[in-house]
Amino acid sequence: MKPFYEDDHVTIFHADSMNIIDELEWDHVLTDPPYGIAYEGGPISLGATEYAPIHGDDTFDAAQFALTIPAQKRVVFGAHEFPHLLQPGGQWFCWDKRLTEAADKMVGTPFELAWSDTPGKNQMLRVLHGGVVNANRNGPRLHPTEKPISMLMSIIETIPQGVILDPFMGSGTTLRAAKNLGRKAVGVEIEERYCYAAAERMGQEVLNFGGDL
Repeated sequence: MKPFYEDDHVTIFHADSMNIIDELEWDHVLTDPPYGIAYEGGPISLGATEYAPIHGDDTFDAAQFALTIPAQKRVVFGAHEFPHLLQPGGQWFCWDKRLTEAADKMVGTPFELAWSDTPGKNQMLRVLHGGVVNANRNGPRLHPTEKPISMLMSIIETIPQGVILDPFMGSGTTLRAAKNLGRKAVGVEIEERYCYAAAERMGQEVLNFGGDL
């Protein structure tokens, strides 16, 4: 299968990851899959950009897929929404987004959780954004569920060497974080517009680690 984008560190495929998984090679999984909350689009917070619905977010199929594809280490965001799918044990990462009571109301939930199937000490990851609603200092979010590059870099630093797969890539933050660290990563995204956004981000110089998406 021909990549949508490829460089020395990153490969992007425009496809449904469930259909091409047998054609890919990877060691670890780090992803934020659709997980059954049926996000229907619209603004995330006051003054935010309007976003389209997230493909596949009306079922747990993507979450189940992310939890069952083979991986030496797996980190999956949103797992608190599907605890019935998790195996016993593991490790939790908490992205603490708290600033002030007023800011918390604008950014939505004041924290997000990711679960790893590798046992270890639970970790608190704090990335402050200077009190702004949008975590991207240089422009609007490209995708409604983007994460800060610096936060994902912190998680990647807990993952052993090897190729990192994000089967629900969105705008490519996982891949950008991996590339910043000199790691190799593969991303798959079903929405073509996000593939274009991710490819553009991969061509940028190493980004500011202070919270840019």
